Amino acid sequence: MKLIIDLDKINDHEKEMRLLKSLKLMEIEFQLNEEPQSIMTYNEDLEAGNDDIEQMRFISAEDLKMEAQKW
Repeated sequence: MKLIIDLDKINDHEKEMRLLKSLKLMEIEFQLNEEPQSIMTYNEDLEAGNDDIEQMRFISAEDLKMEAQKW
């Protein structure tokens, strides 16, 4: 799944560039316009999410808060 970025809501070109560079640096997939998702892609996303949960590849909100405090 890709993060969808609406640059129209950011009214500062410098902020836009920093955001896009940061996402690329962190290797986060994104797209700049919203496109309809096919049913097949939607189902694949759901299956991947279920697999992550079954494999215990997730972090709870409380664990995330504790981890963020270390930053």
